[in-house]
Amino acid sequence: IWTTLLWCRECTDCASRKTSGPAPRAPLLPSVTSRPYERIALDILGPLPETPQKNRYILVVGDYFSKWTEAFSLPNQEAKTVAKVLTEEWICRYGAPRSIHTDQGRNFESHLFSELCRLLNMHKSRTSPYRPQSDGLIERFNRTLLSMLSLFVDANQQDWDALLPFVMMAYRSSVHASTGFTPYRVLFGHEIVLPVDVLLNTGVQEKFQTTNEYVSRMEGILSTVCEAVKKHQIRASEGQKQNFDVKVNFQYYSEGELVWVKNEARKRGVCPKLQRRYRGPYRVLEKLSDVLYRIQSEESGSEMVVHFNRIKPYVVPSFLEKNYVKLMYQCDFEGLFHVRPEQINIS
Repeated sequence: IWTTLLWCRECTDCASRKTSGPAPRAPLLPSVTSRPYERIALDILGPLPETPQKNRYILVVGDYFSKWTEAFSLPNQEAKTVAKVLTEEWICRYGAPRSIHTDQGRNFESHLFSELCRLLNMHKSRTSPYRPQSDGLIERFNRTLLSMLSLFVDANQQDWDALLPFVMMAYRSSVHASTGFTPYRVLFGHEIVLPVDVLLNTGVQEKFQTTNEYVSRMEGILSTVCEAVKKHQIRASEGQKQNFDVKVNFQYYSEGELVWVKNEARKRGVCPKLQRRYRGPYRVLEKLSDVLYRIQSEESGSEMVVHFNRIKPYVVPSFLEKNYVKLMYQCDFEGLFHVRPEQINIS
């Protein structure tokens, strides 16, 4: 039994296809900001059915602190289109953020987008490959946005861009679970006045005699709201981490260690069900953070950055693989299950 288990564990063909034990799961690393528009996240949603205005994509921009989110309809997802809309519709309106987080889409990784970030002194971070959870704020909002749009679009689904402003108003006027406030109130210090409020003459705002009086009053309100949001976000982050880390299966990899990398790529004409799940071996070059590693292919020499959840240890074939043929000559197939290491002569 010992011989068989060791042979299967060291077999490169078996290791590239099969999984063993619980799936790797790194602990959650929450991201908490201290003020509105300090850090934003971007993503492209689509392609969607083409509308009469020739729109097929949605650029989603979200603020990590207030959860204020904008959705802009786009005819394409080219880098110049994305950069133009981000600059004119977000930065010119709300100011330049200190940090931008995106996935590894070609539009966000382009030279044009990099130059935009450099000119405006914005730090650019990105998710690791095949790890959309690293952009959880926007990925979760995308699911909510699609659900809201699906309830109102026509049968031909070609009016979604006309509905965007209305569903976004509904989202920004709803209480967010992570902050305890609506995104509108976090930014403006009061709730949005909806058409139903005008109809019923409710939600009457406090009246001010001068601009200075209004500014002073808003400063106090916004300061109170921001402090409450910080405390609520910390409690929410702690709760999310506690729930997520229940199933953590984590270990550290050392520099020089060999690993397998989960193969997430899909090729046209190749059935994923018959595809090997891992490729490698790769050698760990550097530990970038608690969950990110820079690795290098032993075969091609190419380097990449991967998340812990996509790698597993590589067991270097040693005793059994090198001497498998000699073992088969010394004992029959049934005897291989009962042979002891000290009984094997490989001289």
